[in-house]
Amino acid sequence: MYRNLNKIIIAAVFFCIINQGTVQAQASIYKLHSLFMYNFTKHIQWNNIGENFTIGVYGSETAFKEVEYNFNGKKVSGKEIKVVKVNNAGDVSASQLVYTPKSNKAKILNLFEDSNTSNTLFVSEDDLIKYGIPICFTINGSKLGFKVSKKNIEASGLKISSSLLSLAEVVD
Repeated sequence: MYRNLNKIIIAAVFFCIINQGTVQAQASIYKLHSLFMYNFTKHIQWNNIGENFTIGVYGSETAFKEVEYNFNGKKVSGKEIKVVKVNNAGDVSASQLVYTPKSNKAKILNLFEDSNTSNTLFVSEDDLIKYGIPICFTINGSKLGFKVSKKNIEASGLKISSSLLSLAEVVD
């Protein structure tokens, strides 16, 4: 009986250690994505920002917390950055940038299709460029990069600088 209990305890501890490592690895990726997105905000021109520059995060609670932490105290075009959770299409239209970490692809695409994406930059961890998402992150070996669709950015009513395009894999 005690052997079985010890086995269960050891298995639970092992699972917690592995799970903790996965969460920390995800948080590190979200931190890097946040740094990239902050640089995107410097090289994308929005038509109207409003009172705050709003970044919506869809899906992952870990991603939301990491993005919120990394944008704390930063500004875009002199506007305070506000990070919100995206739950529906209304939340998208209130955001200038929407970040979608890896998640259910169908739900992300439904959210994108159901939203008014005018003046909103969608940035995805998944490669969803062919579905209309303007920017997605890529990993080549151990190097983080990003793809850009100029056509998708223009469809959102946004303008992108040539300096940002020079750093990206431009697909059209």
